[in-house]
Amino acid sequence: MVLKKIAFLFFFFFQSIFPKPEFRDFRYDAEAILKKDQSIVETITDIVSESQIETEIQQLRTFLLRDKTVSSIRSLKDRIAKDVEIIHKKAHILGFYGTKIDYKIDAEKNPSTGHVSVKIYIDLGKKFNLKLNVHYVNQDEEFNRSYASVLQKDLRRFKASVEEIKSLISVAVDDLRRSGFFKPEIIEKKVHLDYTKQEATLNLIINPGQKVFFSDVEIKSFPDISDDFVRNRITWEEGDVFNIDKIESTVENLRNTQIFSKVKIKPNENSIQNDKIPMTVELQEDKKRTIDIGLLYSGMRNMNFEKKSQTQKRLKSIIARLSWTNCNAFGGGEKLKFLVEGTPMKAQEKRSDYAFEATISQPDIFLKNNTVDYCIARRQELTNVFFKKSDHMSVKFSYPIVDYLLMRIGIDTEKNYVDTSEVFFRNKNNKKEYDNFSIPLEFVVDKTDDWLNPTSGYRVTTKFSEIFFRRSTIGKLKTFDTNFSYNHSLDDLKRTVLAFNVSRKSIFGQKIDVIPIDKRIYAGGMSSVRGFANQMATEMIVGEDVPMGGKSSLEFNTEIRRKISADFGGVIFFDGAKVFQNKSCHCDLQTEKKRWFYSVGIGVRYFTGIGPIRADFAFPIKRRRKVDSKVQFIMSLGQAF
Repeated sequence: MVLKKIAFLFFFFFQSIFPKPEFRDFRYDAEAILKKDQSIVETITDIVSESQIETEIQQLRTFLLRDKTVSSIRSLKDRIAKDVEIIHKKAHILGFYGTKIDYKIDAEKNPSTGHVSVKIYIDLGKKFNLKLNVHYVNQDEEFNRSYASVLQKDLRRFKASVEEIKSLISVAVDDLRRSGFFKPEIIEKKVHLDYTKQEATLNLIINPGQKVFFSDVEIKSFPDISDDFVRNRITWEEGDVFNIDKIESTVENLRNTQIFSKVKIKPNENSIQNDKIPMTVELQEDKKRTIDIGLLYSGMRNMNFEKKSQTQKRLKSIIARLSWTNCNAFGGGEKLKFLVEGTPMKAQEKRSDYAFEATISQPDIFLKNNTVDYCIARRQELTNVFFKKSDHMSVKFSYPIVDYLLMRIGIDTEKNYVDTSEVFFRNKNNKKEYDNFSIPLEFVVDKTDDWLNPTSGYRVTTKFSEIFFRRSTIGKLKTFDTNFSYNHSLDDLKRTVLAFNVSRKSIFGQKIDVIPIDKRIYAGGMSSVRGFANQMATEMIVGEDVPMGGKSSLEFNTEIRRKISADFGGVIFFDGAKVFQNKSCHCDLQTEKKRWFYSVGIGVRYFTGIGPIRADFAFPIKRRRKVDSKVQFIMSLGQAF
């Protein structure tokens, strides 16, 4: 025993005389090993949280400076220790309060090689659940119980990240501001962590303040706009309980007119009398006249035809668009718009696609907050099925029944010239002229958060039309179209969105053979099955290589949208469609066997102040080799649905 102690003392003596060589001026490799709890990785929210941590790790000094020389192991340890502290803070922000972090530095036996390996082990643990204790001061027990129960229902969608805790506090305040309390005050907000139960409890003490009702409205505007136009877009009445939602919907109503560059609504809290609070609406005029220039690329027409008479199918469907708008044209919120569209075509076609359109929108004609649109248009287009010229006039009345429900009813007249002899049915005379008159009735339920870039909510559109014909063998038609789209955010930051769309179109009253070819139902194109060209996702007539069209169709679209950065995003999608009731009574017009048409694809989104610019590459599944292209490219403004 004595000999062991003597040997131990000699060892330390020699260590002090001859210290172990220390690494100096070396470089190192660094690796982060993130342990993912299997109980949470199945949910998109937690996967997103972990990927955020992985991104943050790569920005730490340990990883950013690994290609630079380190003076000593001690310096490296100091650097890693600081980064470990940062990782802890990042994990706490995301709700992982039980995170455990360790690191290991491995050096080769020969210091002269100057090689060091660093491994950082990160065990996130589980994301803490969030609980809530809330108390409203100067209120009775019934008030506390009622408002706390509402928050407890909302609590199910929150975890214990800092962002979600802030969101829950905002929900608590907004619930009060929807119920008449215009200025709630947070007296205390504390978070208690229970590491045993892996829970975070948010303790809130809130003073709701005074309950008030809407009173008179003062409008601070500019001379060129009438006060009545502004008042007709206010969603509350004098005497209504104060509600922040009504203020926000009024702001949205006024902004949607595109007349105002600034809309600000605020309560005059210094002028409250008898629990009634007056409001002030401040408005600034936007640019009165605007010019918009756009380019729409809707994919190539079919490129695989072999017959020389169909070489025009190699043309690209590029639409150049120019519009001039005069907002508040006559001082009452009117909007005057002129639109010109053109598609460059080959010279041998001796014709080009174009459109001229003039529209005036006049608000508040019959009822408060309604709009009447008057439109005249001239259009010429060459599609994959027909060549068409048309003159169009319409009057449309739009009225928001409630904030999210819009009704439209109108009168449309058309004068049409349709020619299919140079596109399809080349051995037959298919030049027709006819007029039609229609009465469309449409209802739109919109509970999405954005028209061009929805990330949550749903939209339902239903349209009925009765069409009367003149100079045609057909008397009248009835049509019914309905469309449902749904958007669901898979994470709290709305970076990942699952979107789904389904639509049904139907024609009633006549057989397929007597329905004009331009009024039949087709599938395919930029807003349908994107892997197939416009009108081409339907069965062809045997021997003619032309789609028959149908009397009804069913289509669906699914997308997963991922926002990669503030400016860019990506999309993967799957589309499908089937056209029904396309069987002809004529024996020489036999169609292919009915089937579903599917396509898959990927896309890129560039987010602008107006909306996302989309570029999609779509690939048909089970394509027809002599009919369908291998890929369709689509570019436009706004999401596909």
